[in-house]
Amino acid sequence: MSIFPASYSLLSQKALLLHITDHYDIGKVTGFQYFLKGMNDTYIVTTAIEKYIFRVYRADRRSQAEIEFELDLLECLASADIRVSTPIKRKDDSFLNTFEVSEGTKYGVLFNFAEGVEKPIHRIEDSYSFGKEVARLHNAADHFTSEHERGILDLEHLIEKPLQTLQAYMQHRPEDYSALYHLAMKLKDIVETQLDQGLDWGICHGDLHGNTNVAFAEDGTMTHYDFDLCGYGWRAYDIAEFRLAREIHSGHDQEEVEQLWQSFLNGYKEIRSISDNDIRMVPVFVVIRQLWLFSLCFQESELIGIADFDDGFIDSKMEYFKRAGDALIPSM
Repeated sequence: MSIFPASYSLLSQKALLLHITDHYDIGKVTGFQYFLKGMNDTYIVTTAIEKYIFRVYRADRRSQAEIEFELDLLECLASADIRVSTPIKRKDDSFLNTFEVSEGTKYGVLFNFAEGVEKPIHRIEDSYSFGKEVARLHNAADHFTSEHERGILDLEHLIEKPLQTLQAYMQHRPEDYSALYHLAMKLKDIVETQLDQGLDWGICHGDLHGNTNVAFAEDGTMTHYDFDLCGYGWRAYDIAEFRLAREIHSGHDQEEVEQLWQSFLNGYKEIRSISDNDIRMVPVFVVIRQLWLFSLCFQESELIGIADFDDGFIDSKMEYFKRAGDALIPSM
């Protein structure tokens, strides 16, 4: 009997627990919870002494080489005294676990648990401190090399491929897609024009919200985690996610947004130089990030359903892009 094709399968929690206890020397596991279904499956592993995170990467999203690139980066950052959630070796001294499932090969990795709490970042002090830590991360990543290949965060990844996805899901709204396409082409032209003046390029975390993907400890230290979107890209794009998160979470108070953003930049500049051109490009990359996220919602709809991504959802996004285009394009 043939097996019907599947896009996504969830590993048996019972079997996965047995696999972890068989392949890791971490002591007796006292708790094992399926914590989050996001772009990957995340589990919390608890022992009498420690907590860990076990991540199962989706077969359609990450190849072995891409994951090993991420793990190489974490090792590089940790060796430079950047606090990150690092991978744990198995009993056989390897990092990767392989799971053959109906849709292909999934890989799993056990990570140290990032101790601390997430913060919404409404305090200037937190924004300033986070800016310093991001600069330290970028400094350390300047020395990173890996023999493994991973896709880059270039204009094809950020604009061209998202437009292909959006076109497929907006066929019933050709005028809106046309407006979005023309805005995206203007954004692309702006980036390409600014390249002549220089934009900092290097390893990016790829998801620097500030309010997530970093754990704040009571002693003021921070631990970065979830480098699943990392890759080579423009640093202005990397920090644009922080700016976007502030606009989303403090959008009701524009003064607070600007204060938090300036505090972040002040902290960043204390550790690492950043050009005026990079700073000017951040608002452009904020809109490009929103375009990428817009397309991601439709990409994920095959797994989570299309119900939340109806015409009302498209309306809200088009309103955002209209406002952003009107505010941004005349100023560039």
